[in-house]
Amino acid sequence: MAENNKQPDVISRPPVVVVLGHIDHGKTSLLMAIREFNVLEKESGGITQHVGAYQIEHNQKKITFIDTPGHESFSAIRGRGSKLADIAVLVIDAGEGVKKQTKEAIALIKNAKLTTIVALNKMDKPGANPEMVKQQLSKEDILVESWGGQVPTVEISAKTGQGITDLLDMIQLVAEVEDLKAETGVLAEGTIVEAYLDPKKGPTTTVLVENGTLGRGDFIGTDSVVGKIKNLGDFLQKEIKEADPSDPVVIIGFENVPAVGEKFRAYSSYEEAKANLKQREIKRDAFEFDPSKKYLNLVIKGDAQGSLEGIEEVLKILPQDNICIRVIRSEVGDITEQDVKMAKTSEAVIIAFRVKKDKVAEISAENNKVKVYDFSIIYELAQKVRELMERKLTKEKERIDLGEIEVLAIFRTEKNRQIVGGNVIEGEVQKGALLEIFREEEKIGHGRIIELQSNKKDFDVVKKGKECGILYQGSERIKEGDTLVVFKEEYKQEEL
Repeated sequence: MAENNKQPDVISRPPVVVVLGHIDHGKTSLLMAIREFNVLEKESGGITQHVGAYQIEHNQKKITFIDTPGHESFSAIRGRGSKLADIAVLVIDAGEGVKKQTKEAIALIKNAKLTTIVALNKMDKPGANPEMVKQQLSKEDILVESWGGQVPTVEISAKTGQGITDLLDMIQLVAEVEDLKAETGVLAEGTIVEAYLDPKKGPTTTVLVENGTLGRGDFIGTDSVVGKIKNLGDFLQKEIKEADPSDPVVIIGFENVPAVGEKFRAYSSYEEAKANLKQREIKRDAFEFDPSKKYLNLVIKGDAQGSLEGIEEVLKILPQDNICIRVIRSEVGDITEQDVKMAKTSEAVIIAFRVKKDKVAEISAENNKVKVYDFSIIYELAQKVRELMERKLTKEKERIDLGEIEVLAIFRTEKNRQIVGGNVIEGEVQKGALLEIFREEEKIGHGRIIELQSNKKDFDVVKKGKECGILYQGSERIKEGDTLVVFKEEYKQEEL
């Protein structure tokens, strides 16, 4: 529909939903459960490739889900000026509650001013405690309906399917209240959700149509690339003629791979699309160097200027309180030996986005033990960089006091070992725990509990008020009347 010969028509459009939350709380499981629950056109064989978005039909109405596995990638898309989603489903493990990444997702939801639904997941597990989660949410200024607020909650289990229908009903109820509208019959506009270079098909792009009608043959453009739609497919990549607002579609026809998050528009001619191309400079203010902080150094090579800009948008969003990102070099082009040398000198890793490395660079990287990570999808890049940052976090040894034993009897003494009996006078005693020996309030030695018994039976834990026998290992001899302070040591890692 390159020729805009239709009359504008205002319609009610399907809601666009993004699922956000902590990495282990079940975002992906929920999206999969919803997808399997009622994907449009199941008979086509299902979704075989990640395209970044999909639709389901519920109560004869469509719902579009943006399938971004991390809030970083969604935030990067938002960072380019697109509202993109109407509703955020905040997934929280009902047993674990609000975590740091949950708080990051809440901040993003508030910043984007998205209508929120809280999905309390893993309700099938014994430790599920929805009221605890609601109390934690209130501290983050998320007041749920049962606590007198306006944010609805739905109790679900992505594993068993519990509550999925209720969640979909709630999404549609919220969408009705929002009264979402858009135009059809005008030149389309929307957002790039996913993009990669297919070796056979060329640049392949998933877009979300936000307004207008997009058709095969349309001339399209972003700030960085232009093209003409040769093939238009739905999210199952089944060929279609046109798409309406809130539809996720796969396009083949861009001359180069656009950056995820870029806005696109359809134009009446190729010349008009090309006239709107822009040269954009990458801002580096988020990567200023502070010598008092720890850094993950990166050399970034990308296939296009727009890609580099998109990557840096993602990196800015990653938490940098404890580990900061420092971009040593960010350039368009394949990886060269010079890039490897720079990475070696600056103790950096190389991030390659849709580019290759020449043979010399490959050998040099191997010889110099320079890590090179290749990506074609932006959210995978974000996840790997977060993982590399987490590896740099320090681990600190933390002492946890458990309890005390009053020694009542010595049963056997061997070299570096004793079997002693006593009464647990504070806390509890654990098998494998460490202990300190105090005699008349003076510390005289230390050791470890190898075995633990009570009433001649083996136990892992014996609590206050019980008598116990322990097999102690250590160089100092324990005597009747000694006090044994029992403790353990754990390594606690910082969080990003």
